[in-house]
Amino acid sequence: MSEASQLLTFAEPRPANVAELESELASLWRSVAEEGKAGQAVMRACALTLLLYVESEDAGREVSGVLGGVTPQNPCRAVVMVARPEAAPPGLTAWISGQGHLPISGEKQLCCEQVTVVARGEAVRDLDNVVVPLIVPGLPVVVWWRAGRFVPPEYFGNILRLANRVLVDSARFSAPDIDLLALAAQVQQLAGEVTFADLNWSRMTPWRELVAQCFDGAESRAYRERLSQVQIEYEQESPRVSAQAGQALLLTGWLASRLKWQPERTRGEQGGEGRSFFFKSSQGPVEVRQIARAFAGSGKGVCFSLVMKAAGDPAATFTFERGPDGRMAVLRREIEDRPPVEGASRLEVLDEVGLVNEEMKFAGRDRIYEEALNMVARMVAA
Repeated sequence: MSEASQLLTFAEPRPANVAELESELASLWRSVAEEGKAGQAVMRACALTLLLYVESEDAGREVSGVLGGVTPQNPCRAVVMVARPEAAPPGLTAWISGQGHLPISGEKQLCCEQVTVVARGEAVRDLDNVVVPLIVPGLPVVVWWRAGRFVPPEYFGNILRLANRVLVDSARFSAPDIDLLALAAQVQQLAGEVTFADLNWSRMTPWRELVAQCFDGAESRAYRERLSQVQIEYEQESPRVSAQAGQALLLTGWLASRLKWQPERTRGEQGGEGRSFFFKSSQGPVEVRQIARAFAGSGKGVCFSLVMKAAGDPAATFTFERGPDGRMAVLRREIEDRPPVEGASRLEVLDEVGLVNEEMKFAGRDRIYEEALNMVARMVAA
């Protein structure tokens, strides 16, 4: 279905008052209905409450545009929370707007409502007094933490307690080691109450699938158990260094947790361009080396090279390399005394909106992600 997104109205910021906001929302839809084209119905849809947390007003304006791609598949009441505890003067302001989606002629117009709340200075501690009453009763509550490290401040506790699901993006973490360790602690603390999804983990799905498929056969599984060396190369160029470094950690955590490796120690390399994680497997020691390299190309997404070596007789090497456009992976299998086998596979590369829409389809726990994240925490601690 072809459709366009349109910001229907934009009110001036004013001191936040829940009763006034609700009244303005009702007035918004009456106004939109009255101004609609003849024969074109305006449908007010809401399947959940989406609470977005950002740390600047620029980020708040940016996310309003992003919502235009999310709400057609996930009609909701969106509450954008802009928290600026360092700002002055202190205060809470808010305004309402609506997202309109204009489908092909003859279909109904789908509208979703948005409230933006800006908290400055000490007023951030009262953010929950405005946000919580705006949550639509009886519907799921999703918190989208579109900020840095996920360490919710104390004043955010009352909001988080009402959430069913939390979306984070570890690509935004400035120090992936420390920040993933902090996230692992939060996931463990809230286990059974809130489910978590990491967009940076979701970006890696095509690569995890390729690696898993590589070891599907009975013969390949034997090599999987004998892996002794793994090398992951990722981009060091700004601004994607944090995203790539975090993906290297998560990919290592995934391999180690799936193959039951036990972390032993970590060693950094001179110059800070790489490091090695050492594990113990049922077959012996395993070294995973992570290397940051410059990369020429327009591709975005995941680490661009993964090499896995299996010891034994015969030895084997499995190589996965990302093409320069980021949408193709070249696979190569080399087994001692045999001709190499090479192939290529297309990668599904989703943008932020696509990733969020995919994650909104699932409400349950991703235990594989949780185990990989927990392994990263153990690696970092080691």
